[in-house]
Amino acid sequence: MSNSINSSADSFLVNISRLQARVDRAQEQISSGLRITKASDDPDQVGAILQATSDLARNIQIGRNLDRVKAEVDGSEQALSTAITTLERASVLGAQGANFSQDAASRRGIAIEVQSLLERLVANANTTVDNRYVFAGDSDQIAPYAVDLTTVTGTTPYTGSAATREVEDPRGGTFPISQSAQEIFDAPGTSVFAAVNALRVALETNDEAGITASLNDLKIAHGHLSDSLSFYGTVQNEVADGARVVSALTLRLTTSLTDLREADLAEASTELVHARFHLEAAFSARARSPRTSLFDYLG
Repeated sequence: MSNSINSSADSFLVNISRLQARVDRAQEQISSGLRITKASDDPDQVGAILQATSDLARNIQIGRNLDRVKAEVDGSEQALSTAITTLERASVLGAQGANFSQDAASRRGIAIEVQSLLERLVANANTTVDNRYVFAGDSDQIAPYAVDLTTVTGTTPYTGSAATREVEDPRGGTFPISQSAQEIFDAPGTSVFAAVNALRVALETNDEAGITASLNDLKIAHGHLSDSLSFYGTVQNEVADGARVVSALTLRLTTSLTDLREADLAEASTELVHARFHLEAAFSARARSPRTSLFDYLG
C-alpha cells in the first residue's frame, strides 16, 4: 500500500510540473512576444534561426558599406563632370588661340586662363569625400597631384597608388568602385594634364603649330575622361541596384526570422487559459482524493 501511495504522489507531482511548465511557457511568450528564446524551446528550429540571423546581419552590413560607397562614387562622378566641362573650356580657348588673327600678346593672355584651368583639373584630381582623396587609389590620405609648371604635364608625379578597392554585392561577388587619378587624368597617350599644359606652353610661346597639335590631344583626352565618367556612372547604377536588393532581402529575412521566432499571441493566450484550467483541476481533484494511511485500517 505504501508503494501505491508513493507512486500516486509521484505521478501527481510530475503532472503538476508539466502543467506549470506549460503555464510558464505561455506567460513567457505573451510577455516577450517570442516563441523561441532559448535553444530548448524548439531545438529543431535553432539552426534555421541562427542562419537567418547571420544572413540578416551580413545583409545589413553590406547595405551600410553601399551607403558609404554611394557618397564616394557620387562625389567622384561630380568631380569628373566638372573636369569635362573644364576640359571643354580649354578646347574653346585652344581654338581661339589657333586663330591666325591672334598675336603673341593675346595668346599669352589666353595662356593665363588655360593655366587656371589646369589648376582646376588638379583640384578635381584631389577631390575629397569624408576626408578621403577619392582618386588616390588605396592611399586615400595623400593628395594625388600638385601643380608644377616645370614638368611636361604641369604637375608633380602621382603620389597615390593603384585603385583596387571593391564592394560586396548583396547578390554575390564584388565590383570595383574607383579609378586612380593617374588612370583618369594622366594615362600615357591620353593625359589630360599633358594636353592642357601643352596648350598653355604653346600659347605662351606663340607656337601656332603647337597650339593646333594640342587641340587634337585635348580631343583624345576628352574621350578618355568621358570613359572614366561612364565608369563611375556604371558604378552608381550598381550601387543603387545593390541598395534595392539589400532593402528587399532585409525585409524577406526579417519576415522569415519573425516567423521562426515570434509567438502567436492568440494561441499562447489560449494555451495559458487551458494550462491554468488543467492545473487548477488537478489540485482540486487531488484535494478531493481520500487520504488514508495504515492506521486507518487498524482496529
